[in-house]
Amino acid sequence: MTEHAIVVEDLVKEYRMYNGSFDRLKEALSFGKKTFHTAHRALDGVSFKVPKGKALGIIGENGAGKSTLLKVLAGTSMATGGKHVVHGKVASLLELGTGFHSEFSGRANIYLAAQVLGFSLDEVKGRIDEIVDFAELGAYIDQPVRTYSSGMVMRLGFSVATAIDPDVLIIDEILAVGDLYFQKKCVDRIFEFRNSGKTILFCSHSLYDVRQICDEVIWIKDAKVEMQGPPQDVTVAYANFERSLSADESALSMGKDRLEGEGRPLVDEIRLLRVDDGVETLVEGPIVPGVDVVVEMDFTLYNDYQPVHVGVGFFRNDNILVISLFSHMDGVVAVIEPGKYRCRLSIPRFPLASGEFNVVGYLIDETFVHAYDTRTIDQPLIVLNPENIPGMVACQHRFTVDCLEPAQ
Repeated sequence: MTEHAIVVEDLVKEYRMYNGSFDRLKEALSFGKKTFHTAHRALDGVSFKVPKGKALGIIGENGAGKSTLLKVLAGTSMATGGKHVVHGKVASLLELGTGFHSEFSGRANIYLAAQVLGFSLDEVKGRIDEIVDFAELGAYIDQPVRTYSSGMVMRLGFSVATAIDPDVLIIDEILAVGDLYFQKKCVDRIFEFRNSGKTILFCSHSLYDVRQICDEVIWIKDAKVEMQGPPQDVTVAYANFERSLSADESALSMGKDRLEGEGRPLVDEIRLLRVDDGVETLVEGPIVPGVDVVVEMDFTLYNDYQPVHVGVGFFRNDNILVISLFSHMDGVVAVIEPGKYRCRLSIPRFPLASGEFNVVGYLIDETFVHAYDTRTIDQPLIVLNPENIPGMVACQHRFTVDCLEPAQ
């Protein structure tokens, strides 16, 4: 028995791109003597292995080749070159409604899909109640699938795919639809599969889900494997890449207009320090909740200007403002005289529990509306909670549980 459930070596998938159907016809009539297409490689030399019982995450931009890779491994598309081997029974959730007949009822589609996956009629009958119960579609189970919402189709497809007890489960962005209750139910089922030694390929744009579910992650970029490794390392690298594509300083300026003009105050440098036993060091990697941190910002006033105050904002990686702090809150007087200055913002027991954040410094006027200048720390701040507790804020707390009335 091989120790790997999936082995992929130099996998290539190439498509022919025609300008129109007439070019396709001319090429066919030339009997191979002329070509009227351009070759597009959706996969270009992709290689990796997935050990049995492990979950591999696949991330990347739209059009990078992720779905093509999953289709090849699921057997719904043929590779152009290279090798791939998948050991065991495979179930895939690639596109909503794939394999379902829109005019058939949900119950009829269960029989149809399960038999396509290799189950006999008797085996399907033995599992039909389990599938119907898990899908929780109620009376809709006997209605045509064309009347289903996308979330209902997802419920039916996931229920069928996981009920057949596959050795390898392939999931492509399926958890992006449906209600939160059923998404949680699906995640629980995925973890059941992991704990029972099944192999999972999980493709998603939710980096949080990828980090929680997967043992290893590959990043597909331009049809090739850009990076492969631990979930935290690969997802952080990909998030940084995504941020570089859509870097927009105004998106991190809380919607405030920056004042223009010669001689305006400028942020020279901003950095984040952590404090351990009184020793300050530059933050260059992830931190854990509860450490003491200092935001240090150097700035210059070139002329006698309007009063200048200092602010610092912490933004989640989707540009949601999480924390904003301003110097006037501590009674610090505004800076007016020309010169070079250094502002230090000390935050004991850093309260953010988990996530990825951008740290932005501001020089603002006395109205706290106009920003003279802003500067974002180049490296995002990663906060890792070793206890893997969900949520964004780590607040000091204490639970008590008291019995109000014992059972009779």
